[in-house]
Amino acid sequence: MNAWNLLGLAAWILVIVYLGFVIWNIRQRHLKMLVVLRKQHSVRTVLLDCLEVLVFALAFYGMAWVTWLRQADYADKAAIRVTYNYANLVLQTDSDRSYYVRVTSGNGKQPVRYYTYWTQGAKYQISSRNADVSDATDALTVRASAYPWSMKRLAKLEKTQEKAYVATYIGTYRPTFLNGLGLHVGRTAQRFSLIRIPNETFQKVVSAHD
Repeated sequence: MNAWNLLGLAAWILVIVYLGFVIWNIRQRHLKMLVVLRKQHSVRTVLLDCLEVLVFALAFYGMAWVTWLRQADYADKAAIRVTYNYANLVLQTDSDRSYYVRVTSGNGKQPVRYYTYWTQGAKYQISSRNADVSDATDALTVRASAYPWSMKRLAKLEKTQEKAYVATYIGTYRPTFLNGLGLHVGRTAQRFSLIRIPNETFQKVVSAHD
């Protein structure tokens, strides 16, 4: 585990310890109220209970937000380290057509597709959750435009690779206070592949049962 993530681990331990303290403290106060003060109700005791529970709720929500709910800003270079991979697509030939990418539909339970493509000496499959196919005039699709690409590099690939390549964005959490508090440092924030083909005739669409 990255040393920065120990910050988040320590914070979660404190939250759990505080929860135990709240349970113990509330029980002790109520026992004292019943045994020593001979009371069943006390405004001061109820207010203290509410205050301790509120503090725990805020602490738990804060840690839950920074650990699971906080959305990464993929363009924030101070928080996300960005790298790119580029590879040329290799044309595949069937008895009836040639294509760069094969698109397989999901099983009907989820609206997801699976893209299979080939590079020099390798075959890859990725889901539409983390990839998109571009077959229009512009290299970037609407989804791909959400990521900070090197437009100069894409423009060069458009000219030199005949619009047949795959570009992959990889964002990794940098060592910062918030990333450490959320136990994210060193982990992948997002990996997204832009599969570029000249036009839609270079993709083969098949069903999940084919």
